[in-house]
Amino acid sequence: MTINEIWEIADTNSFIVSLADHVMQKCEYGDNMGRLSGPERTFFVTQICEMEVNNGGFAQFFYNSSGNYANELARAFQEIGAVKTAELCGAALNGFGQELPPDWEERQELLDELASDEIDRILRACDDAFYRYEEDLNALNYAYVLKHKADFS
Repeated sequence: MTINEIWEIADTNSFIVSLADHVMQKCEYGDNMGRLSGPERTFFVTQICEMEVNNGGFAQFFYNSSGNYANELARAFQEIGAVKTAELCGAALNGFGQELPPDWEERQELLDELASDEIDRILRACDDAFYRYEEDLNALNYAYVLKHKADFS
């Protein structure tokens, strides 16, 4: 689907899903982030987080390649206006007591070393809070994308 076809989608959820697919393909699912504008990168980070957390929680997000963007989470959600979600992502990241390496293999090794019942408890609590969706992330992402329409191609 082309970007022009995506702009014609009236349903917010369908629009977000289609745009997420478009942006993910554009950057080769995170392998070529240089292809994205700043707003596209912000959108990518919020979408990859939401997909991973909904699929397997913050533990999955941090352990998979999506965790390459862990240190961008709070900023990305703040940028779209999701302040509570930004705080929640910060709490999940702070559970490790340090910044996580953006390199996948380094991060996996570190996560294996840091594994503890306390971190698991923190991440599960963050998962539960995330699943409550106190903010309408689709609406916030939609408004953000419309505000930065010229930056999406």
